[in-house]
Amino acid sequence: LAHKPLRAALHKRAASLLVPPAMPPATKRAAAQPPKGSAGKPAKVAKSAPVAKVDDKFAPAFELLAELNAGVPASCIEMLTAALPHALEASKENRHNFQESVLSGVAEMCQKEQAKRESKIAEGEANLAAQETTKAGAAAKVDAAATEEEARCAQKEAAAACVASGVGAAGAAAGSVAEARTAAAEAEAAAEKQAKGKEDFVAKVQELFPPLKEGAWAKKDWRQRQKAIGQFMGLFAGTKAPQSLTAALPLALKDAPDARGMFAGKVVEEGEKLLKDHSVTLEEAIGAAKATAAERLEDLARAEELEKDAVLSRDLALEECIEKENEWLAAEEVLAGLKKSMADFPEEDKRLAAELDEAKTALQTLKNAIDRFKLLESPPPVATELPEEVVAPAAGAEDGASTADAAMVAEVVAPAAGAEDGASTADAAMVAEVVAPAA
Repeated sequence: LAHKPLRAALHKRAASLLVPPAMPPATKRAAAQPPKGSAGKPAKVAKSAPVAKVDDKFAPAFELLAELNAGVPASCIEMLTAALPHALEASKENRHNFQESVLSGVAEMCQKEQAKRESKIAEGEANLAAQETTKAGAAAKVDAAATEEEARCAQKEAAAACVASGVGAAGAAAGSVAEARTAAAEAEAAAEKQAKGKEDFVAKVQELFPPLKEGAWAKKDWRQRQKAIGQFMGLFAGTKAPQSLTAALPLALKDAPDARGMFAGKVVEEGEKLLKDHSVTLEEAIGAAKATAAERLEDLARAEELEKDAVLSRDLALEECIEKENEWLAAEEVLAGLKKSMADFPEEDKRLAAELDEAKTALQTLKNAIDRFKLLESPPPVATELPEEVVAPAAGAEDGASTADAAMVAEVVAPAAGAEDGASTADAAMVAEVVAPAA
Protein backbone atom coordinates (compact mmCIF):
# COMPACT_ATOMS: atom_id res chain seq x y z
CA LEU A 1 0.00 0.00 0.00
CA ALA A 2 1.20 3.46 -0.76
CA HIS A 3 1.14 5.26 2.62
CA LYS A 4 3.18 8.41 2.03
CA PRO A 5 0.68 10.30 -0.19
CA LEU A 6 -2.20 9.32 2.10
CA ARG A 7 -0.21 10.17 5.21
CA ALA A 8 0.55 13.61 3.84
CA ALA A 9 -3.12 14.07 3.03
CA LEU A 10 -4.11 13.00 6.53
CA HIS A 11 -1.56 15.40 8.09
CA LYS A 12 -2.92 18.19 5.98
CA ARG A 13 -6.47 17.26 6.85
CA ALA A 14 -5.66 17.03 10.56
CA ALA A 15 -4.05 20.45 10.47
CA SER A 16 -7.10 21.91 8.81
CA LEU A 17 -9.39 20.33 11.38
CA LEU A 18 -7.35 21.34 14.44
CA VAL A 19 -7.02 24.98 13.33
CA PRO A 20 -10.14 27.07 13.80
CA PRO A 21 -11.47 28.40 10.56
CA ALA A 22 -9.96 31.74 9.60
CA MET A 23 -12.19 34.72 9.37
CA PRO A 24 -13.05 35.71 5.87
CA PRO A 25 -10.95 38.56 4.60
CA ALA A 26 -12.46 41.90 5.51
CA THR A 27 -13.79 43.97 2.69
CA LYS A 28 -13.18 47.66 2.74
CA ARG A 29 -16.16 49.93 3.17
CA ALA A 30 -16.34 53.02 1.15
CA ALA A 31 -15.12 55.61 3.61
CA ALA A 32 -16.76 58.98 3.74
CA GLN A 33 -14.82 61.53 1.86
CA PRO A 34 -13.16 63.87 4.31
CA PRO A 35 -13.59 67.49 3.73
CA LYS A 36 -11.17 69.05 1.46
CA GLY A 37 -8.01 70.05 3.10
CA SER A 38 -8.16 67.30 5.75
CA ALA A 39 -5.69 64.35 5.61
CA GLY A 40 -7.24 60.84 5.38
CA LYS A 41 -6.25 58.03 7.84
CA PRO A 42 -5.25 54.55 6.49
CA ALA A 43 -7.73 51.65 7.18
CA LYS A 44 -6.77 48.95 9.72
CA VAL A 45 -6.12 45.44 8.36
CA ALA A 46 -7.35 42.34 10.38
CA LYS A 47 -4.62 39.97 11.50
CA SER A 48 -4.83 36.28 10.44
CA ALA A 49 -5.03 33.56 13.11
CA PRO A 50 -1.85 31.56 13.58
CA VAL A 51 -1.82 28.14 11.88
CA ALA A 52 -1.33 25.25 14.26
CA LYS A 53 1.01 22.49 13.22
CA VAL A 54 0.32 18.76 13.60
CA ASP A 55 2.85 17.19 15.93
CA ASP A 56 4.95 14.52 14.22
CA LYS A 57 4.62 12.32 17.29
CA PHE A 58 1.10 11.45 16.06
CA ALA A 59 2.49 10.17 12.74
CA PRO A 60 1.96 6.49 13.77
CA ALA A 61 -1.73 7.24 14.36
CA PHE A 62 -2.11 8.81 10.93
CA GLU A 63 -0.21 5.94 9.34
CA LEU A 64 -2.58 3.48 10.98
CA LEU A 65 -5.58 5.47 9.77
CA ALA A 66 -4.05 5.39 6.30
CA GLU A 67 -3.93 1.57 6.54
CA LEU A 68 -7.59 1.53 7.66
CA ASN A 69 -8.66 4.04 5.02
CA ALA A 70 -9.84 1.40 2.50
CA GLY A 71 -12.60 -0.03 4.69
CA VAL A 72 -13.89 3.13 6.40
CA PRO A 73 -15.75 6.12 4.89
CA ALA A 74 -13.58 9.15 4.27
CA SER A 75 -15.69 11.41 6.51
CA CYS A 76 -15.25 9.00 9.40
CA ILE A 77 -11.48 8.93 8.85
CA GLU A 78 -11.46 12.72 8.86
CA MET A 79 -13.26 12.84 12.22
CA LEU A 80 -10.96 10.19 13.69
CA THR A 81 -8.00 12.19 12.37
CA ALA A 82 -9.28 15.14 14.37
CA ALA A 83 -10.18 13.16 17.53
CA LEU A 84 -7.22 10.79 17.87
CA PRO A 85 -4.53 13.37 18.73
CA HIS A 86 -6.66 14.59 21.67
CA ALA A 87 -7.24 11.03 22.91
CA LEU A 88 -3.56 10.16 22.57
CA GLU A 89 -2.40 13.43 24.11
CA ALA A 90 -4.12 12.56 27.38
CA SER A 91 -2.44 10.03 29.63
CA LYS A 92 -4.12 6.68 29.99
CA GLU A 93 -5.23 7.47 33.53
CA ASN A 94 -6.77 10.83 32.57
CA ARG A 95 -8.72 9.77 29.45
CA HIS A 96 -12.46 10.18 29.67
CA ASN A 97 -15.02 7.73 28.26
CA PHE A 98 -15.23 9.30 24.82
CA GLN A 99 -11.47 9.18 24.35
CA GLU A 100 -11.43 5.55 25.46
CA SER A 101 -14.31 4.86 23.07
CA VAL A 102 -12.37 6.41 20.18
CA LEU A 103 -9.30 4.32 20.94
CA SER A 104 -11.40 1.17 21.47
CA GLY A 105 -13.19 1.82 18.17
CA VAL A 106 -9.84 2.15 16.39
CA ALA A 107 -8.70 -1.11 18.02
CA GLU A 108 -11.86 -2.86 16.80
CA MET A 109 -11.28 -1.47 13.31
CA CYS A 110 -7.72 -2.79 13.48
CA GLN A 111 -8.96 -6.23 14.47
CA LYS A 112 -11.44 -6.30 11.58
CA GLU A 113 -8.81 -5.09 9.08
CA GLN A 114 -6.28 -7.61 10.41
CA ALA A 115 -8.84 -10.43 10.10
CA LYS A 116 -9.61 -9.24 6.59
CA ARG A 117 -5.94 -9.30 5.59
CA GLU A 118 -5.40 -12.67 7.25
CA SER A 119 -8.38 -13.95 5.26
CA LYS A 120 -6.73 -12.56 2.13
CA ILE A 121 -3.57 -14.53 2.96
CA ALA A 122 -5.62 -17.70 3.54
CA GLU A 123 -7.32 -17.11 0.22
CA GLY A 124 -3.95 -16.69 -1.49
CA GLU A 125 -2.61 -19.88 0.08
CA ALA A 126 -5.77 -21.71 -0.97
CA ASN A 127 -5.33 -20.38 -4.51
CA LEU A 128 -1.74 -21.63 -4.56
CA ALA A 129 -2.84 -25.04 -3.26
CA ALA A 130 -5.58 -25.17 -5.90
CA GLN A 131 -2.99 -24.21 -8.51
CA GLU A 132 -0.76 -27.10 -7.40
CA THR A 133 -3.76 -29.45 -7.62
CA THR A 134 -4.55 -28.13 -11.09
CA LYS A 135 -0.93 -28.57 -12.14
CA ALA A 136 -0.86 -32.13 -10.80
CA GLY A 137 -4.07 -32.93 -12.66
CA ALA A 138 -2.71 -31.34 -15.84
CA ALA A 139 0.53 -33.30 -15.49
CA ALA A 140 -1.45 -36.52 -15.09
CA LYS A 141 -3.46 -35.63 -18.18
CA VAL A 142 -0.25 -34.93 -20.09
CA ASP A 143 1.18 -38.30 -19.03
CA ALA A 144 -2.02 -40.07 -20.08
CA ALA A 145 -2.09 -38.17 -23.37
CA ALA A 146 1.58 -39.01 -23.98
CA THR A 147 0.86 -42.69 -23.34
CA GLU A 148 -2.11 -42.52 -25.69
CA GLU A 149 -0.01 -40.75 -28.33
CA GLU A 150 2.69 -43.42 -28.10
CA ALA A 151 0.10 -46.19 -28.45
CA ARG A 152 -1.49 -44.47 -31.46
CA CYS A 153 1.94 -43.95 -32.99
CA ALA A 154 2.74 -47.65 -32.56
CA GLN A 155 -0.59 -48.57 -34.16
CA LYS A 156 0.11 -46.17 -37.01
CA GLU A 157 3.54 -47.69 -37.61
CA ALA A 158 2.10 -51.21 -37.48
CA ALA A 159 -0.54 -50.21 -40.01
CA ALA A 160 2.15 -48.68 -42.23
CA ALA A 161 4.08 -51.96 -42.05
CA CYS A 162 0.92 -53.82 -43.09
CA VAL A 163 0.54 -51.45 -46.03
CA ALA A 164 4.13 -52.09 -47.08
CA SER A 165 3.60 -55.83 -46.77
CA GLY A 166 0.34 -55.57 -48.72
CA VAL A 167 2.00 -53.56 -51.45
CA GLY A 168 4.76 -56.19 -51.69
CA ALA A 169 2.24 -59.03 -51.78
CA ALA A 170 0.19 -57.28 -54.44
CA GLY A 171 3.32 -56.69 -56.49
CA ALA A 172 4.36 -60.34 -56.15
CA ALA A 173 0.86 -61.47 -57.12
CA ALA A 174 0.98 -59.21 -60.16
CA GLY A 175 4.33 -60.80 -61.12
CA SER A 176 2.84 -64.27 -60.73
CA VAL A 177 -0.08 -63.28 -62.92
CA ALA A 178 2.31 -62.03 -65.60
CA GLU A 179 4.31 -65.27 -65.47
CA ALA A 180 1.17 -67.40 -65.55
CA ARG A 181 -0.17 -65.40 -68.47
CA THR A 182 3.08 -65.93 -70.37
CA ALA A 183 3.09 -69.65 -69.59
CA ALA A 184 -0.52 -70.01 -70.70
CA ALA A 185 0.22 -68.18 -73.92
CA GLU A 186 3.23 -70.40 -74.59
CA ALA A 187 1.23 -73.55 -73.85
CA GLU A 188 -1.53 -72.47 -76.21
CA ALA A 189 1.06 -71.68 -78.90
CA ALA A 190 2.66 -75.11 -78.37
CA ALA A 191 -0.72 -76.84 -78.70
CA GLU A 192 -1.47 -74.93 -81.85
CA LYS A 193 1.95 -75.81 -83.22
CA GLN A 194 1.37 -79.50 -82.49
CA ALA A 195 -1.98 -79.41 -84.23
CA LYS A 196 -0.50 -77.63 -87.23
CA GLY A 197 2.39 -80.13 -87.41
CA LYS A 198 0.02 -83.09 -87.43
CA GLU A 199 -2.12 -81.40 -90.04
CA ASP A 200 0.90 -80.82 -92.27
CA PHE A 201 2.16 -84.38 -91.65
CA VAL A 202 -1.18 -85.95 -92.59
CA ALA A 203 -1.47 -83.73 -95.68
CA LYS A 204 2.04 -84.71 -96.88
CA VAL A 205 1.40 -88.39 -96.25
CA GLN A 206 -1.82 -88.26 -98.22
CA GLU A 207 -0.09 -86.33 -100.96
CA LEU A 208 3.01 -88.52 -101.33
CA PHE A 209 2.41 -92.08 -100.07
CA PRO A 210 -0.53 -93.24 -102.24
CA PRO A 211 1.24 -92.45 -105.57
CA LEU A 212 4.45 -94.08 -104.34
CA LYS A 213 2.62 -97.13 -103.01
CA GLU A 214 0.71 -97.60 -106.28
CA GLY A 215 3.66 -96.73 -108.54
CA ALA A 216 1.87 -93.91 -110.33
CA TRP A 217 4.94 -92.65 -112.19
CA ALA A 218 6.07 -94.07 -115.49
CA LYS A 219 9.61 -95.20 -115.91
CA LYS A 220 10.43 -92.07 -117.81
CA ASP A 221 9.26 -89.96 -114.81
CA TRP A 222 11.77 -91.57 -112.50
CA ARG A 223 13.17 -88.19 -111.50
CA GLN A 224 9.80 -87.02 -110.22
CA ARG A 225 9.40 -90.37 -108.42
CA GLN A 226 12.81 -89.99 -106.77
CA LYS A 227 11.93 -86.47 -105.69
CA ALA A 228 8.65 -87.70 -104.23
CA ILE A 229 10.53 -90.55 -102.46
CA GLY A 230 12.96 -88.01 -100.99
CA GLN A 231 10.10 -85.82 -99.71
CA PHE A 232 8.31 -88.85 -98.36
CA MET A 233 11.31 -90.09 -96.47
CA GLY A 234 11.59 -86.64 -94.91
CA LEU A 235 8.37 -87.41 -93.07
CA PHE A 236 10.18 -90.16 -91.17
CA ALA A 237 12.62 -87.72 -89.60
CA GLY A 238 10.36 -87.13 -86.60
CA THR A 239 9.27 -90.74 -86.27
CA LYS A 240 10.74 -93.67 -84.40
CA ALA A 241 11.42 -95.63 -87.57
CA PRO A 242 14.37 -98.07 -87.28
CA GLN A 243 17.35 -97.39 -89.50
CA SER A 244 16.86 -100.62 -91.44
CA LEU A 245 13.37 -99.56 -92.45
CA THR A 246 14.43 -96.10 -93.51
CA ALA A 247 17.20 -97.69 -95.61
CA ALA A 248 15.01 -100.34 -97.31
CA LEU A 249 11.86 -98.27 -97.88
CA PRO A 250 13.25 -95.98 -100.63
CA LEU A 251 14.45 -99.07 -102.59
CA ALA A 252 11.05 -100.78 -102.23
CA LEU A 253 9.19 -97.69 -103.45
CA LYS A 254 11.28 -97.56 -106.66
CA ASP A 255 9.61 -100.70 -108.00
CA ALA A 256 6.11 -100.89 -109.28
CA PRO A 257 3.71 -102.80 -107.06
CA ASP A 258 3.71 -105.88 -109.31
CA ALA A 259 7.50 -105.90 -109.45
CA ARG A 260 7.94 -105.83 -105.71
CA GLY A 261 8.91 -108.98 -103.98
CA MET A 262 7.56 -110.24 -100.71
CA PHE A 263 10.20 -108.43 -98.68
CA ALA A 264 9.67 -105.14 -100.53
CA GLY A 265 5.93 -105.40 -100.00
CA LYS A 266 6.51 -106.02 -96.30
CA VAL A 267 8.76 -102.97 -96.11
CA VAL A 268 6.07 -100.77 -97.69
CA GLU A 269 3.46 -102.12 -95.26
CA GLU A 270 5.71 -101.42 -92.28
CA GLY A 271 6.38 -97.94 -93.55
CA GLU A 272 2.65 -97.25 -93.90
CA LYS A 273 1.98 -98.66 -90.42
CA LEU A 274 4.74 -96.51 -88.96
CA LEU A 275 3.21 -93.38 -90.49
CA LYS A 276 -0.19 -94.23 -88.98
CA ASP A 277 1.40 -94.82 -85.58
CA HIS A 278 3.23 -91.51 -85.83
CA SER A 279 -0.05 -89.81 -86.69
CA VAL A 280 -1.53 -91.25 -83.50
CA THR A 281 1.54 -90.05 -81.56
CA LEU A 282 1.08 -86.58 -82.98
CA GLU A 283 -2.56 -86.62 -81.91
CA GLU A 284 -1.56 -87.60 -78.39
CA ALA A 285 1.03 -84.82 -78.33
CA ILE A 286 -1.65 -82.38 -79.37
CA GLY A 287 -3.88 -83.57 -76.54
CA ALA A 288 -1.04 -83.23 -74.06
CA ALA A 289 -0.25 -79.73 -75.30
CA LYS A 290 -3.87 -78.73 -74.99
CA ALA A 291 -4.01 -80.16 -71.46
CA THR A 292 -0.89 -78.23 -70.56
CA ALA A 293 -2.40 -75.07 -72.01
CA ALA A 294 -5.54 -75.64 -69.96
CA GLU A 295 -3.47 -76.10 -66.81
CA ARG A 296 -1.62 -72.92 -67.55
CA LEU A 297 -4.90 -71.11 -67.95
CA GLU A 298 -6.04 -72.48 -64.59
CA ASP A 299 -2.76 -71.33 -63.08
CA LEU A 300 -3.39 -67.91 -64.60
CA ALA A 301 -6.90 -67.78 -63.13
CA ARG A 302 -5.59 -68.73 -59.67
CA ALA A 303 -2.82 -66.14 -59.95
CA GLU A 304 -5.33 -63.48 -60.93
CA GLU A 305 -7.54 -64.43 -57.97
CA LEU A 306 -4.57 -64.23 -55.64
CA GLU A 307 -3.68 -60.88 -57.10
CA LYS A 308 -7.22 -59.68 -56.54
CA ASP A 309 -7.09 -60.79 -52.89
CA ALA A 310 -3.66 -59.19 -52.45
CA VAL A 311 -4.87 -55.90 -53.91
CA LEU A 312 -7.93 -55.98 -51.66
CA SER A 313 -5.77 -56.68 -48.60
CA ARG A 314 -3.44 -53.88 -49.60
CA ASP A 315 -6.32 -51.41 -50.00
CA LEU A 316 -7.82 -52.42 -46.63
CA ALA A 317 -4.42 -52.03 -44.98
CA LEU A 318 -4.08 -48.60 -46.60
CA GLU A 319 -7.49 -47.50 -45.28
CA GLU A 320 -6.63 -48.75 -41.80
CA CYS A 321 -3.29 -46.97 -42.01
CA ILE A 322 -5.02 -43.71 -42.88
CA GLU A 323 -7.43 -44.19 -39.96
CA LYS A 324 -4.56 -44.91 -37.54
CA GLU A 325 -2.68 -41.92 -38.91
CA ASN A 326 -5.66 -39.66 -38.18
CA GLU A 327 -6.05 -41.13 -34.68
CA TRP A 328 -2.37 -40.49 -34.00
CA LEU A 329 -2.64 -36.92 -35.28
CA ALA A 330 -5.64 -36.33 -33.01
CA ALA A 331 -3.76 -37.75 -30.00
CA GLU A 332 -0.73 -35.65 -30.87
CA GLU A 333 -2.90 -32.53 -31.10
CA VAL A 334 -4.44 -33.25 -27.68
CA LEU A 335 -0.97 -33.74 -26.19
CA ALA A 336 0.31 -30.51 -27.76
CA GLY A 337 -2.71 -28.61 -26.40
CA LEU A 338 -2.15 -29.92 -22.87
CA LYS A 339 1.54 -29.06 -23.02
CA LYS A 340 0.67 -25.57 -24.24
CA SER A 341 -1.78 -25.09 -21.37
CA MET A 342 0.94 -26.15 -18.90
CA ALA A 343 3.23 -23.52 -20.37
CA ASP A 344 0.99 -20.85 -18.78
CA PHE A 345 1.45 -22.29 -15.28
CA PRO A 346 4.77 -20.53 -14.45
CA GLU A 347 3.26 -17.09 -15.08
CA GLU A 348 0.17 -18.01 -13.06
CA ASP A 349 2.42 -19.31 -10.27
CA LYS A 350 4.30 -16.01 -10.23
CA ARG A 351 1.05 -14.03 -10.17
CA LEU A 352 -0.44 -16.06 -7.31
CA ALA A 353 2.83 -15.96 -5.36
CA ALA A 354 3.03 -12.20 -5.89
CA GLU A 355 -0.55 -11.80 -4.65
CA LEU A 356 0.23 -13.89 -1.56
CA ASP A 357 3.43 -11.94 -0.90
CA GLU A 358 1.52 -8.70 -1.32
CA ALA A 359 -1.13 -9.91 1.14
CA LYS A 360 1.54 -10.95 3.65
CA THR A 361 3.33 -7.64 3.24
CA ALA A 362 0.05 -5.77 3.74
CA LEU A 363 -0.66 -7.76 6.92
CA GLN A 364 2.85 -7.15 8.26
CA THR A 365 2.59 -3.46 7.41
CA LEU A 366 -0.70 -3.28 9.33
CA LYS A 367 0.81 -5.13 12.31
CA ASN A 368 3.80 -2.78 12.31
CA ALA A 369 1.46 0.22 12.19
CA ILE A 370 -0.60 -1.25 15.06
CA ASP A 371 2.54 -1.88 17.11
CA ARG A 372 3.73 1.70 16.62
CA PHE A 373 0.24 2.97 17.45
CA LYS A 374 0.15 0.90 20.65
CA LEU A 375 3.47 2.40 21.70
CA LEU A 376 1.95 5.80 21.10
CA GLU A 377 -1.26 4.83 22.92
CA SER A 378 0.50 3.18 25.88
CA PRO A 379 4.09 4.42 26.05
CA PRO A 380 6.50 2.42 28.24
CA PRO A 381 6.85 3.68 31.80
CA VAL A 382 9.58 6.19 32.55
CA ALA A 383 12.40 4.80 34.64
CA THR A 384 12.74 7.88 36.90
CA GLU A 385 10.40 8.29 39.90
CA LEU A 386 8.27 11.42 40.15
CA PRO A 387 7.84 13.42 43.38
CA GLU A 388 4.79 12.72 45.45
CA GLU A 389 3.43 16.23 45.01
CA VAL A 390 3.40 15.63 41.22
CA VAL A 391 1.77 12.22 41.43
CA ALA A 392 -0.81 13.14 44.09
CA PRO A 393 -3.13 15.27 41.96
CA ALA A 394 -3.62 12.36 39.53
CA ALA A 395 -5.19 10.32 42.33
CA GLY A 396 -8.17 12.62 42.36
CA ALA A 397 -9.05 12.12 38.70
CA GLU A 398 -12.41 10.63 38.05
CA ASP A 399 -13.07 7.97 35.42
CA GLY A 400 -16.71 8.67 34.69
CA ALA A 401 -17.91 10.89 31.88
CA SER A 402 -19.38 14.24 33.03
CA THR A 403 -20.42 17.53 31.63
CA ALA A 404 -16.74 18.31 31.03
CA ASP A 405 -16.46 15.17 28.91
CA ALA A 406 -19.39 16.22 26.78
CA ALA A 407 -17.82 19.62 26.40
CA MET A 408 -14.56 18.00 25.25
CA VAL A 409 -16.45 15.88 22.69
CA ALA A 410 -18.11 19.01 21.38
CA GLU A 411 -14.73 20.74 21.27
CA VAL A 412 -13.16 17.91 19.20
CA VAL A 413 -16.02 16.96 16.92
CA ALA A 414 -17.67 20.29 16.32
CA PRO A 415 -14.80 21.90 14.38
CA ALA A 416 -14.53 18.81 12.23
CA ALA A 417 -18.22 18.83 11.57
CA GLY A 418 -18.12 22.36 10.31
CA ALA A 419 -14.85 22.08 8.43
CA GLU A 420 -16.19 20.57 5.21
CA ASP A 421 -19.53 20.44 3.44
CA GLY A 422 -19.71 16.61 3.70
CA ALA A 423 -19.15 16.50 7.53
CA SER A 424 -22.59 16.91 9.18
CA THR A 425 -24.90 15.18 11.60
CA ALA A 426 -24.55 11.97 9.54
CA ASP A 427 -20.75 12.09 10.02
CA ALA A 428 -21.20 12.46 13.75
CA ALA A 429 -23.53 9.45 13.75
CA MET A 430 -20.91 7.48 11.77
CA VAL A 431 -18.28 8.34 14.38
CA ALA A 432 -20.71 7.15 17.01
CA GLU A 433 -21.00 3.83 15.19
CA VAL A 434 -17.19 3.43 15.24
CA VAL A 435 -16.73 4.29 18.91
CA ALA A 436 -20.02 2.98 20.30
CA PRO A 437 -19.01 -0.69 20.79
CA ALA A 438 -15.98 0.27 22.87
CA ALA A 439 -18.06 2.72 24.93
